[in-house]
Order: sequence, then structure tokens, then C-alpha cells
Amino acid sequence: MTLTRDYSALYDPDTDFDRHFTHATGRRIRRWFRPGDRVLEFGCATGLMTSILTGTGRVTVDALERSPEYVERARARNLEAATIHHGSIFDWRPPGPFQHVVAAHLVNELPDPAAFLEHCREQLAPGGLLHVSLTNPRSLHRLVAREMGLIKDLAARSDRGERFQTVEIFDDERLEQLGREAGLTCVHREGVIVKPLTNAQMADLDDDVIEGFDRLARLLPQHGAINYLIFVDERDA
Repeated sequence: MTLTRDYSALYDPDTDFDRHFTHATGRRIRRWFRPGDRVLEFGCATGLMTSILTGTGRVTVDALERSPEYVERARARNLEAATIHHGSIFDWRPPGPFQHVVAAHLVNELPDPAAFLEHCREQLAPGGLLHVSLTNPRSLHRLVAREMGLIKDLAARSDRGERFQTVEIFDDERLEQLGREAGLTCVHREGVIVKPLTNAQMADLDDDVIEGFDRLARLLPQHGAINYLIFVDERDA
């Protein structure tokens, strides 16, 4: 099971507004790290998230990416604590087990998300954590769009989502259900960056304003642009 399209020619994770989500989510993930932990990152793209995870100096990261162009850019970062692997999710054998597995914006791009989550669970060391982030259909900008009549369904795919092979947009309850089907138990969830406008409109704001919207996610956790959930193997729960 693999993605069929390489969208590296369409999307630059280092310059797109999504980089704010990457930074904010990476900061949340690394709070859980302990010295000496091993981390597996699926879909590392250009290594932006990888650089955030290794920035603590406490962990080592094995990062997997399928796009040759992204792999080249990730390796060019020369992250001493990271090894960048080229391959597809189910065809590559991770050198695990790992205390942390990171899957940012992958679950909704695969035809069998439960199988992917089960694959992630299999890479976890006893007591390990699976970190999953995903677009939130209840994001404020989608609620506004529905009220304006621009979309009828909060889970409707945007043109951008179709270009990037989004199969479906899951809310946190659906994602937790998929986790249970894969033998996982959700132990933590929170929102990332409250986004009242589109990416293009948000891109005109100063970074400190974006940071303020991220802090607001603590007060409106159900309406962040991103849902961030942590799972453990149900046998460890």
C-alpha cells in the first residue's frame, strides 16, 4: 500500500504556510522525549519536522520519505542525529523498536488507514508513543466556510486536498476509532493553531500573531486547524 503521486513538484514544506503547523506540532511532540529515545518518523519530506525533533539533542531519528527530491533536501540538512531513508511505508523494514513513532498528515492519504496505524503500532517499543497529527474538519476556517455557503460538509475535500491525494478528512473521534481497530488506545489529544482564515489569508499575518493563534488552541482544543493525538499499544494502556 503506497501513495501513487509524488507531489514534491507541487509543494514546498519549507515555504508553504503549513510550516507553521510543522513547527507547532514538532514542539508538542518533543515535549515527550527522554534522553536516549529512538524516534521513527514516517513521511519526513524535506526534513523540517526532523530538524525540530532532533533539535532537543536528546534523541535519534530514523526518518522515511518516498520522494527522491525530498530525500535529497532532507539529507542536505546534515542532521547528525537523524538518518534519512528513501522508501515506501510498507516496503521498508524499520530498524526498531522505537520509543516514539511520528505520523504527521499521513493517515488521510492512505487507502487503508487502520492498516497503517497497525503498522505504526508494530514499530513501538513497550510503553512507546505513537504521535499522529491530522487536519481537523472542525477548524474555525471550515466552520466559517460552511456558514458562508462555500462548503456543505465540514469533511468535504478542498481543491488542495484533492491535489495532494487526501482520501478523507477524519475528525478526532474517527481517528480514535481507527486507532482502536489497529490495537491502539488514545491517551492524549490537543489542537494546534486556531485558524479562522484560509492558509493564503493567514500567510499575510506576522509570526507572532500565528503564535498567538497557537496559544489560543489551548482554549479551543476542538477547533484547532490540526488535531494532535497520542496513542499507545492497548496492551500498555
